[in-house]
Amino acid sequence: MKSIAGLTLFFAILAGCAEAGEPVRVEQASAGKPYDFIVHVQNTYAIGYNPEVREDRNRMALRILRGQCRSAWVVGDDKIDTEIFGITTSRPDYVVLVKCA
Repeated sequence: MKSIAGLTLFFAILAGCAEAGEPVRVEQASAGKPYDFIVHVQNTYAIGYNPEVREDRNRMALRILRGQCRSAWVVGDDKIDTEIFGITTSRPDYVVLVKCA
């Protein structure tokens, strides 16, 4: 019985580590791309933010880049499915592509 409880605790901690991470990440785009930044926005719900709504994702990305770009606009976005069919279920990652003036 103790081993089952120990394994359950171990897998719960392991699952928590897999979900932990930065909710938002900004990357500089490589040269020659029609955008300057790649913003990985959070995929969890918050008050006033729904990750499934494109306008909310775009607003969050522009707010994050406010200190780096004077005039920024969204040129595209993408949804990256991280689910492994039949093995894991997880929320998709959302990426917003931003161009600076």
